Amino acid sequence: MQHDLHIATGRSMRWYEWLAGLFLLSLAFGVRAGAVYKCVDASGAITFQDQICAAVQAQKEVEIAPAPAFAPSPKYAIDTRSSRSDHRSARFETRGSHRDTAYECRASDGRVFYRLGACPRSLAADGSVVSHGNSRGRGGSSSVSVSGWPIPREEACVQMRRAGSIGRGGHEFDEHVSTYDKNLGRDPCA
Repeated sequence: MQHDLHIATGRSMRWYEWLAGLFLLSLAFGVRAGAVYKCVDASGAITFQDQICAAVQAQKEVEIAPAPAFAPSPKYAIDTRSSRSDHRSARFETRGSHRDTAYECRASDGRVFYRLGACPRSLAADGSVVSHGNSRGRGGSSSVSVSGWPIPREEACVQMRRAGSIGRGGHEFDEHVSTYDKNLGRDPCA
């Protein structure tokens, strides 16, 4: 007569399923380690083992402390505001009363782009932005003048993120916030 435990499927458990079940039960009930012995021989060599030491060795049983109880990770207070030394955040935070203002920039060659700060005074002929100063020192390259008008920041954000904005001439000069700044909560368009 065979006594088999039947699972819901109607078949009996196999030997490896029994073994896996016993292993999981032993983990659930916390299998304790056996004794550990510190053995010192005549030359002073020390060994640790789970068996009793030889008769010629000095033996001492070592107490192993149980594993510490589970403790959740501490919750640290993180300042989500950026430091004032970060030039990107400073650009967004130092505007004061103009915090909700952005700019529509129009180049004399017809390109339109949007900035959250002031527009540059000119664009180089090669397509790079010339700083707010003059274009001297660039090897005599010609530049295109840019004029800007203040607009609500929401409108500039909508225009920069619009699906068809990539086809707009000047899109490459739009002021985009980096993914890093967005992840830190420093996206002025959010």
